Amino acid sequence: MSYEAVWPTVLGYRAIQVVVVRDPSGRMRDCYLFTTDLEASLSWVITQFAWRWAIEVLFRASKQVMDIEAPQHWSQESVEKLAPWVWSMQSVVMVWYITAGHESAEAAELRGLMGDWDSEWSLRHMIQVSRRAILNATIDPNSADQDQLQEMVQTLKNWADLAA
Repeated sequence: MSYEAVWPTVLGYRAIQVVVVRDPSGRMRDCYLFTTDLEASLSWVITQFAWRWAIEVLFRASKQVMDIEAPQHWSQESVEKLAPWVWSMQSVVMVWYITAGHESAEAAELRGLMGDWDSEWSLRHMIQVSRRAILNATIDPNSADQDQLQEMVQTLKNWADLAA
């Protein structure tokens, strides 16, 4: 369903098309999408929103999880290099998690610690699984006695979790 409206505080008296997306089962709240293109089809508006939402999730993860805004950049070149690098690393972590990481013992362990608000498909979770898998694969069990090794592993895991 769609209708035309005006939004005076945002666009003055320029008309917009409002598209209402409703869940037939009634479990989700209605979603109101709008466009200034009065000729746009309903499917086009919904498709554009869906595509844009994936980009917004990527940007949010880049800022909140990968801390893309933390480094100080002193030249245009460094700014232009950072975003592609961060997005490449996000892609590597996600591909690894989807193809192998989600079946790992580390993923199962962390899934058991999740709260209702957590998601195993969040970038934060994927990075935590990756950190634990790297630590478990690189620490040599013969480098200390069993008690020392367990203490070291737990300390390293705690530090890695705190670094997120």
